[in-house]
Amino acid sequence: MATTIYELRKKPKLLFTLNDSDFHLIDEDNPSNNGEFEYNSIISVDLVKGKTNWIVSIFSLVIDFIFDLGSFSNYKEKDKLIIQTKDSEIEILLFKVDKKEVEELISNLKESIKY
Repeated sequence: MATTIYELRKKPKLLFTLNDSDFHLIDEDNPSNNGEFEYNSIISVDLVKGKTNWIVSIFSLVIDFIFDLGSFSNYKEKDKLIIQTKDSEIEILLFKVDKKEVEELISNLKESIKY
């Protein structure tokens, strides 16, 4: 496999560099995710779609109603990419990213861990 680079976000930077036997991750939103990870250490790669948090949304509606702020909106959690390795779990928040590029990245990661 040739080196493939996925720059999913510019600010804060979210960059995956896929190589033959491992990938390098730069996540400026959560620097503890940064590092190099071998494909054979990956157990699973999952995309978790954001859901509406109804408790926060209802609370926001009540506050908006009481104080007549006119700013109510549903509170939706962000999509997440979760990479489970033998040693840790990498949770990456996906905001301001190209969804098609994320899907392509996930597909390539899943193909790489099959070997």
